Amino acid sequence: MSPAPAGRLHRAVGIETEYGITSAHLAPGRDGAPLSVEEAVQEVFRDVSSPRSGTHRFTAAGARLYIDVGMHPEYAGPECVWVSDVVAQDLAGDAVLASMTRAANARLEPRGARIHLLKSNTDAWGATFGCHENYQVRRDAALPMGGLVGLLAARQILAGAGALPADGGRPEAGGINDLSRPLGPMRYSARADHIHGAASADPTRERAFVNTRDEPHADAGLWRRLHVVAADSAVSPWTTALKVVLMDAALTLVERGEWDMAECELADPARAVHAWNREPNAACERVGGRSSITCPELLELALERLTGRLSSKTDALTASVLDLAERGARALRSGCPQLVATELDWAIKHRVLARVAERAASGWRDPRVRRAELAYHDLSADSGLRGALTSAGLMKPLVSPQEVEAARIGPPCGTRAGLRGRVVAACERTGRVASIGWAHVRLDNPPRPQIDLPDPTQTEDADVEALLAEIDALGPA
Repeated sequence: MSPAPAGRLHRAVGIETEYGITSAHLAPGRDGAPLSVEEAVQEVFRDVSSPRSGTHRFTAAGARLYIDVGMHPEYAGPECVWVSDVVAQDLAGDAVLASMTRAANARLEPRGARIHLLKSNTDAWGATFGCHENYQVRRDAALPMGGLVGLLAARQILAGAGALPADGGRPEAGGINDLSRPLGPMRYSARADHIHGAASADPTRERAFVNTRDEPHADAGLWRRLHVVAADSAVSPWTTALKVVLMDAALTLVERGEWDMAECELADPARAVHAWNREPNAACERVGGRSSITCPELLELALERLTGRLSSKTDALTASVLDLAERGARALRSGCPQLVATELDWAIKHRVLARVAERAASGWRDPRVRRAELAYHDLSADSGLRGALTSAGLMKPLVSPQEVEAARIGPPCGTRAGLRGRVVAACERTGRVASIGWAHVRLDNPPRPQIDLPDPTQTEDADVEALLAEIDALGPA
């Protein structure tokens, strides 16, 4: 039996992860070329594609599994109201895609081809993909977007996945030969350098911190959805928890009218995150005549506000995550990754890559360092590093394997994901077709009226119960 969920959030939260796909080894008869990205992705999705579901489908866990624009797999986890559920559902997405990739590789083995599934954020061609976050926010709350984006800029560094610069070994400052910084040539965030705006209505054309398209997936009169699109995908579960807890806490104070976040507003947040990605202690300009501020200073300012007003009501897991954020800010200020060496991705990855570089004849320029960076993000059990790092005590777990397996096959508690997931499971069991959305379900075979689910925290619905009973009574299609 899985333990009770932990880390109560103040709203429904969902995580979307965009995965990278690459093909290794050569396939005979293809002029020495590996599978294309499109071929590899289609091979991974072969078993889940059918005339009934296609490659875009909701799962019995209430999640959405699909191929997104740009031919990359994406797993949008169900809405959750517990930190441990957010983490478990994110890891469940990794497990689902890893299982699909294993099946694809078994089919490809006779051809000499192998697919790698990467939670890697960028590729060698300069494309970027990563983590999107969705936060249910009250419609009547005035969001201080400038302050929120300022906090997101600092959080981008604190919760970064770490990255080697793609500089081809050039000697300029910040390149692969620059060992003068706390992380050597590594940068804190893989996606920070790709951010060029504060907010954008079209995240595929302009990389910004926040997508402003008003698409609440809920009762639009009551709710809006804050769609954060800049974050790095995390390998460490504590990095995922950190991102969610900080944003949930800040939004809670905003909704209560207890913090206008003006002191977090930066004159140029994109320029600030570029600078902080190389040197977190660089001073960046704020608006309103306030003095310049560094990344750890902004984080410490925000944490003082958050812990001072929420600490008396936080549970043990939330308190642990806020403590991690404080240690992370100190690590950025002092240049001491050891303070968060088993919890935050950039610190864990730096330890791994630094050890490889120490043993390599050409140091950080050695190809084995690049291969180790890819292995850090590889989700396969035999070539990825997450399992080995966790077993060795070098990456601290947050949820158990049993909780991840439960999240892979079932929905989280406390949200409408349970209703959605039960309809999906009933249709899979009977072979019937249904149209499923984040805020509705509808049986198409035979046709039935659409049932709206406008509240993300809704757990019961008489119409859904009646539909489930009808599906069972109808039996197999």
